[in-house]
Amino acid sequence: MRMETVVLHKNGGSEGVTLAWDACVAAGYTGRDQESVRAHVEELRKIGVPAPEKVPSMYWVEPERVSSSKLLWVVGESTSGEGEVFLARSEEGNLCVTVASDHTDRALETVSVAKAKQISSKIVGAVFWKVDEVRNHWDSLELRTWVDGKLYQEGTLGKMLPPEKLFELAREDAPLPGCKLSLFSGTLPVLGEGLVYGKAYVLSLKDPVLNREIRHEYEVRVLPDRN
Repeated sequence: MRMETVVLHKNGGSEGVTLAWDACVAAGYTGRDQESVRAHVEELRKIGVPAPEKVPSMYWVEPERVSSSKLLWVVGESTSGEGEVFLARSEEGNLCVTVASDHTDRALETVSVAKAKQISSKIVGAVFWKVDEVRNHWDSLELRTWVDGKLYQEGTLGKMLPPEKLFELAREDAPLPGCKLSLFSGTLPVLGEGLVYGKAYVLSLKDPVLNREIRHEYEVRVLPDRN
């Protein structure tokens, strides 16, 4: 998979880059705080999703399903997104990051989490930052998600495993030896009473040190679920 995108630099400049990967993984249950991980497991248990075999978990998805579209078509009313970051390398080898949503079919998750991850395209931001420019303050980067106008998730990346650890775990589980990987980071617990099946998502990754932000919005269109 190759993605043409734009990297925004901390000095205000920008450049076009090509990101490339052979395999893509959606990491799950990646919280550094086990209480946070248990909270997410409980959120999913309430809708019938069984506890994972191990944590963190690696769910591999079709590499071509990654998109920066602002419109997502899904089947049925039981899908939802969740704020994450997406990491991939440029052809020059630079690791880049943007905001993302691991949109998932929650009804299918009760049958197979891996299949549920595969069924929907994954949304990522239209611009990226170089990880090297934020590595020293990675833990302070702020991730927020709004669903249908209401704040849904909020926290710092310090609550999740760092990129180096996530890629280490992904390489150990990769479907092809030595392949180029892209990665969804896993998410934060939701605010409020549980998962929301919304139609309008706003994703935000904010850098309070360099005073900049990546935002991406997308709308969900529902197709009928028929036998």
